[in-house]
Formats: sequence, C-alpha cells, structure tokens
Amino acid sequence: MNRLNKWLMIFLLIFTASLLFANEKNEVKIDSVKYKFSEVVVTANRYEKNLFETHIPATISPRAIIWQKGFSSIGEILNEKAGVTFADAGPWSQKPVIRGLVGSHVLTLVDGMRVNNLRDYGNHAPLLDAGQIEKVEIIRGPASLLYGSDAIGGVINYITQKPGTFSPNFHIAGNASIQYNSVNQQLNENISLKGGFKNLSLQFGFSDRNAEDVSTPVGVLKNTAFSGKTIDAKIGLRLTEKHQLTFSAQSDRFSDVGVPINPFASSAKFISYDRDLLSLSYDYRAPESWWTNSKFQVFYQKGKRNFDALIEGVPKGGLFARQALTANRDVESFGGSAQNRINIFPQNLLTFGVDFFAEFDDTRRIADAEIYNSAGDIVKDPPADFTPPTPKSDRRGFAFFIENEFEITHRLNFTLGARIDEIISHAEATPNTLVETELDKTDRDVSGNFGFLYRINSNLRLTANLGRAFKAPTLQERFFKGTAQVGYLFGNPELKSETSLNADAGLKWKSERFSGEFSIFRNQIDELIVMKPISANADTFLYDNVGKAEIFGGEAEMRFKISRTLSFFANTAYVHGQDMNLNEPLPKMPPLTSFLGFRFELPESSLWLEINSRIVDTQSRIAKNEKETPGYTIFNFSSGVQVSDFIKIPLPLQLTFNVHNLLDRDYRDHLSSVTWWSAPGRNISVGLKANF
Repeated sequence: MNRLNKWLMIFLLIFTASLLFANEKNEVKIDSVKYKFSEVVVTANRYEKNLFETHIPATISPRAIIWQKGFSSIGEILNEKAGVTFADAGPWSQKPVIRGLVGSHVLTLVDGMRVNNLRDYGNHAPLLDAGQIEKVEIIRGPASLLYGSDAIGGVINYITQKPGTFSPNFHIAGNASIQYNSVNQQLNENISLKGGFKNLSLQFGFSDRNAEDVSTPVGVLKNTAFSGKTIDAKIGLRLTEKHQLTFSAQSDRFSDVGVPINPFASSAKFISYDRDLLSLSYDYRAPESWWTNSKFQVFYQKGKRNFDALIEGVPKGGLFARQALTANRDVESFGGSAQNRINIFPQNLLTFGVDFFAEFDDTRRIADAEIYNSAGDIVKDPPADFTPPTPKSDRRGFAFFIENEFEITHRLNFTLGARIDEIISHAEATPNTLVETELDKTDRDVSGNFGFLYRINSNLRLTANLGRAFKAPTLQERFFKGTAQVGYLFGNPELKSETSLNADAGLKWKSERFSGEFSIFRNQIDELIVMKPISANADTFLYDNVGKAEIFGGEAEMRFKISRTLSFFANTAYVHGQDMNLNEPLPKMPPLTSFLGFRFELPESSLWLEINSRIVDTQSRIAKNEKETPGYTIFNFSSGVQVSDFIKIPLPLQLTFNVHNLLDRDYRDHLSSVTWWSAPGRNISVGLKANF
C-alpha cells in the first residue's frame, strides 16, 4: 500500500472520531469494549477449566483486550502480565521471557500445536496478526508434563478464532478492522468472517500488514520494516452431537522483513518469508459419560525464507571488513497429539495421551567478505564461503503422558502426573561445519508434577506445585556456526539436555470488587544452556551447559473495583538468577518490574479510558557479557468507544485510541539484543472496527 493510501485511511479514522460529538444513539451493542475477560483456560490442564481453580500459575489475554490496547506487535501483549515479557529486537524478532528464561526455554504453541519453528533460533513471535487471535494463554513455570521439551520456563499458547456455530438456519457474521501505529507507520488491515449451516461451520480471515523502520527518541532503528499478507480458514463438520472434525489452513507471504542483526548492518532483511500450515483435529465430547473426551490433532507445516544482508565498516585493527551474506532456509515439520480424559471414579479425572513431532532444516548460505582500508581500497578479498551455518538436520520427538486429578474433599484437590520424552537429533556430514561426520544425538528424560489446590473459602484458593521439567538442545544450539544477532556464534554438538526441579506456592483471591494472585517460586536447573562469551570483546559466543543454576522470585497482581465506573490494577514481578558453579549472575535476567494503572468505563455507553505505567528498576546485577541498564518508567494512555452507542449508523463501529510511551522516554530494555540503540519511542495507535 502506498503512502497516500495510508494517509487517506488515517484521515478516515480521524473523521470517524469527530462523529462522536453527535447525540444520536444506536441501540445495537456488538463486540462491546467493556473490560470483560474469559475465566476459562485450557493450556494449564489440556482441557477447559476455570482459571480460579487451576493449581498452576496461569493468565489470559482475551481478544477484546488485545484489540483495545492497539499493540503494534504480538510480543507487546505479554508486557502487561506479571512475570512475563519479551526480548525485543524489532517487531519481527521477539523472544518471550517467562520468569527469567528466554527463547527456546519457553514453548510457544498455536492452538496447542508446536508449529512455531519456522525460526528455530528460539521461539520468536509467531506469524500471526492480532486479528486472528481469540486469546493468549500463558503458563508461568515448567509445564513439561503436559507439553514436553522447551516448556522448562513456561508455555504461551496463541489460540486463534474458531469457526462459527452450528445452526439450523444459514448465518454469517464478521468484522473488518484497520489499525495504524505511528512508531513505524504500521498499517494493519483485517477482515474476519464466520458462518454456519446445519452441521457445517466456517471461518475465513485475511490480514495485510505493512510497516516502516521503527522510530526511537534517538532516531530510526534500521532494518525493522516489513510487509506481508496472511490468509487463514477453518471448516468445522459436526458428525454427531458428540463427534466433530475441524480442518484449518493458513498461508503467510511476507517480504522485506528487516532484522537488526548488528550496528554495522547497512541492510539486513528477509527478501521473502513464507509459510503454509495445514491441521486436522477430531473431538469427541461426552460430559455425562465416564469417557468424557478424546481429541486427536495432526499438523503439517512448510516454511521458506531468503535472507540478505550487507555488513560493512567493521573495524579490524587499522582496517575494515565488509561482508555480503545470503542465506536460504527451508523448514518442514509435522506432528500431532492424541489425548483422552476419563472419570474412573467419582471426583477423579484421568488425562493421558501421546505427543509426537518432527522438524527438518535445510540451509544454504553464501558469505563473501573483504578487507579494505580507510580510503576504501580493497586490501584482501578471499574467496566466498559456501559453507551452510548448519548441516542438513532434523529433530524427532515422541512422548507419553498421564495425569490424574482427584478431589479428596470438596475443599482439597490433588494432581499427580508423569511423562517420558525421547528426542533424536540428526545431522548429515557436511565439510567445514560442526558436523564433519554424520551425527545422531538422543535426549531422553522423565517429567512430572505433584500439585494441590485448597479451597480456604469461596473467595480464597491456596495452591502449590512441585514439577520436574526438561529441555533437549535445539538444532540451532547443537549445530549452528556463523554470524548471528549477538556476533559470531558456535553451537555445541556435545550439549546435554537440561532438567529442572521447580517449586511453586501461591494464593488466589476473588470477590465482587477485589481479585488477585500472589505466587513465589524456586527453579533449580541442571545443565542450563546459555550463550557463553569466548572472546575478549564479547563478540564471539558458544552454546554451553553452565552446570547448575538457580532462579527464584515471585509475582503479585491485583485488581480493585473502586466504584461502578473506576477500577485500579497493579502487578509486580522479581527474578533472581545465579550460576551456582561459578557463583555469578545468570545472563538475560529481567529487572524488578511493575505495572499499574486506573481504568474508567461507562458500561451503559461502552466508553472507557485507561492510563497505566510500566516501571522497570535498574539492572545492576549483570553477567560478564552484559551492560548495566538504568531504570525507567513508561506511561501509556488507552481509550475506546462503541461509536454506534452515540450515532445511528448502519454498522456498529468501535474506535480505539492509544498512546504507548506517552512521554517519548529514551530507554533501553535489558533483555533486548539491540544493545546499540534505544527502544521504540512514542507510539500513537488508532483503530477502527466494523461489525456486520
């Protein structure tokens, strides 16, 4: 979309906002902006359960709130949750962080499936538009019992929209939205349709996203622009009242996707970044039967990306280096799960099943470097290097799990479970890589947990959980060798898998005007995998096991309804990480962080205003290769209105207006890999949604 069209769209949004001064009302209230959220979570137990009744720390970001806040990227959804954030390197390179563990230590799922491996340098923001998301569910703490490897820090499950409802009469509904973010001139256009007729239900979505480089208080951060389109569709087929099939498909086509790899990159972007995803699920539901539920799910994914970069002006003594880099990567994966839930005895719920996955990586690269002097004359021009950063490799996993939840009394629930995983990594012999001869590595381990929930009274819940988790090394961690975002990076074929023992304790409370949660944890990890600096300038790293690590901390969050129209909310989180062998701080530990604000809303007119702040403490407790980051406070303003409550118009319209980093604060996030530049500046976000 050209710049003229963008500004025309913005003008239309401003014009619509001016209509708010009219006095006429529309009685239709669809997709209200009231601050309501779903109490049902599926990720914590692999089945639907009230959030207040789970013994594992979990949280939800529903669809309505994601739209209201006008987030310019998926990662920003996490920043308002206690104990959860993301390591930011531009909108296309974001790694979730839960309780001090980052990247591949946090398992990212889409609709419960392990499909987010197009970029296996750790779990990055998935190829999803905010308009596709129904809600985001987050587990804080190890969840390997239910989800296997990589869930050692926690799980983030992006749940997309479901097909329409089954109905005797044909029906169709949907919405169209447009959202603009000033920080990178990002324009998101989205349309979603849902319908159904008798035993058939449908869903269709289309999104178009375009963005320029991100603006910061000190200038523009190069290599952060992107452009692309997504089409997704679902078909639901009701075989009987108890049996249902759902087929899903998604296709992503992105181009010129920038990634700020280092300060010397004059250009660094994916020329193309594509993915196709197919999945099929079968559900059997019989709540009144002893065999209450069965679910089978399979998926296939194929991804392709083509990367191109020019890095120049890198000091080499009195000379300089220039490197042109081209890399093409093809990734395929498939997997699935089968789970069953049965009531063997009254007040006894048994869940068991199997998971499996396989992922294949094929990368080609050309690195052409040269050395030149200050006058620009080439001093040395070695031949181009065609060695791939990773050999052709694959990883396969299979697991069996079983969990039993039983109610001792009406006040006390216990949960006990175990899981066994086997993951095999294979790499073909490839000259000049880390794998000169064919290599196979097998990681096998047992996970489990023992937890309880005690109902003190109708308003209070006491929870505790003791869990063992594990993480097998990724293909990146084992086999990669080459230039990366942090510098030059070496994998380690001899890496051992991580295991952890985590203890959680918490208290939940909920009443008509007050709700909240307090939790503390201690996570002891054996063979934690980190990127260890192996050069004096800290520009060369090696993936290595640190032996024994300890991470402990806590989170607290609350919400208080001061009056019918005004509420106060706050949360805070603290994490302390220590390398027990070297008696040194662990890298990438988030500083003490708090989030608080006030929200005003008029339910009868669907009008709301919110001001909040994110307060981050100084991080002076740093690892050897890190720099101290000063504390900062970011203020945000959010507002929205159901336009159709004020104006009689054919379509119900919803308008949102948000300002992130209201004071345009210059700061650097301690977790960001972009250590040479500031974080994004003031971002004005305007959104308009029409329901039909």
